[in-house]
Amino acid sequence: MFTSVEAVLERSSAEIMLRPAPDAVFALLDGRSIIFSGAGQKIFELDRVGAFIWCRLGEGASLGEIHRELQAQGIDERTARQFTRQLVDIWIDRELLEVDWRMPIDCSFSADLGQHRITVRAANPNLLGRLLSPFCASDQRAGCDGDIVIEAMMLDEQVFLRGEDSSISRCEVDALAPTIKAHLTQRLIQSNRWVFSLHAASLVKDGMGLLLCGHPGAGKSTLTLQLVDAGFRYAGDDVALVGGDGTICGVPFALTLKEGSWDLLARLHGDRYDATHCRSDGVRVRYVPIPDAQNRCVSAGWIIFLNRVRSGPAELTTIDRLESMKRLIENAFAGDGKLSEAGFWALRRIVAGAQSLQLTYREAGEARGLLVGLCNGKA
Repeated sequence: MFTSVEAVLERSSAEIMLRPAPDAVFALLDGRSIIFSGAGQKIFELDRVGAFIWCRLGEGASLGEIHRELQAQGIDERTARQFTRQLVDIWIDRELLEVDWRMPIDCSFSADLGQHRITVRAANPNLLGRLLSPFCASDQRAGCDGDIVIEAMMLDEQVFLRGEDSSISRCEVDALAPTIKAHLTQRLIQSNRWVFSLHAASLVKDGMGLLLCGHPGAGKSTLTLQLVDAGFRYAGDDVALVGGDGTICGVPFALTLKEGSWDLLARLHGDRYDATHCRSDGVRVRYVPIPDAQNRCVSAGWIIFLNRVRSGPAELTTIDRLESMKRLIENAFAGDGKLSEAGFWALRRIVAGAQSLQLTYREAGEARGLLVGLCNGKA
């Protein structure tokens, strides 16, 4: 189980610094306080309290000092914190404020994903524990930075994330693990090492790749959990990266399960993975780190399009290569939003070298049996 939010917050907010951006200009006009944004080419008006907070940040005051000074002006602590937080969020989003912090050198980990070295740093060990949740494997030994770096720091009750390009994003503590997973997935998709990506779970059987393709709710993650239990090697449950040679590389984040799969998770693993996280869309998930996850490129041996139904027996039906290509293009995405010529030829290589089938099923257990038989040459 995770530590409390209070423990995550401990000793972190004092290490962060907020200051006006260099191109943000404060001025008075007819007794009204305004800020001019050089980046946004806009003017924003401030009320009396907002102007006070802005000027105090410009003088180097901490948020704690500002909260106490607002209380001295007759504003209760809860209102002072809430109002300050709302303004800070708005000013950061509008690039009016710069966020700066120093990270401890001994509170970080690295992981290999999609042929990139990922380094994650956190403000304190409790925060680092939450950041570790969506990873199957990590290395916490001190060393050089990876080629993708992300840092996490608490500010009041929010987590701020900063990439190596200095871009800032934020989320609530309970949403931290899904947020960092989404951020890193996007970075990998945009990498020029891959010609495109597929929205698909990926597993490996006897050295050959198995792709599970389907829309959200088709049961990719639940079926992946079943196949891992049946002896398949896990490579990822969300995105498969495709190289120019037509090989695929899963992104082996921890298997992500929504609430409908938690009973199966409990039957297979007990209560080992009962920590719950909240995605930005409000969906609650749990993470299951899979040992010895596949992190190398493989050729696809089977492409399975999932068709989940409410009733009826599970069955596999063959799909011709042209139809398979059309369906895969619907599930493909690239950094620039377009499938390139190189991507097209890579896709053709994948389809030419694999069996393409549609799996119609109701229960994941039945589907598991069919896919095990298929990959063992019995179907």
